[in-house]
Amino acid sequence: MISTPQTLFKLMILFFLDSVDFSLSNAIISDFFLDRGYTDYFNIQTSFNELEEEKLITSSASHKSTYYKITSDGKMTLNCFHYEISPDIKNEIKEYLKEHFNDIIEMLSVSSDYSRIRTNEYIVNCKISERDSLVASVSLTVASEELARLVCSNWEKNNSEIYSFIIKSLL
Repeated sequence: MISTPQTLFKLMILFFLDSVDFSLSNAIISDFFLDRGYTDYFNIQTSFNELEEEKLITSSASHKSTYYKITSDGKMTLNCFHYEISPDIKNEIKEYLKEHFNDIIEMLSVSSDYSRIRTNEYIVNCKISERDSLVASVSLTVASEELARLVCSNWEKNNSEIYSFIIKSLL
């Protein structure tokens, strides 16, 4: 029997991450918990932090989101305690992933991030991925954080046109 609801939330996150073969954002998993009223945002973030401290998941962060992947220790833990998650909850997670699969793939396939190189100089990295394989990558140096954010925003909105233009120009 599960000792605390927090333990169940952690197992559910592990099950979520184990159900796909790519990283998932904090927002995707949090939306599932919040939409169904399982818990509040604070408890979800606590679960993510504890899972990461226990090395059951790994994270990578961008300027706008954090992405998680289950580790081999996380898979072993889930394998040992999967029975603690009810079949109904497992089905609910699987249905959520199936129902939102195309949106999740689209959201995760286009990314951008920036970092400061030195004073008044930022590098912006824009990517298109398919699952965890890189399809295209563009890096630009800009003169301010404001411009870096603008490039990220425009990449999110116009990536398919930009990608098409680059391919047309190069081929």
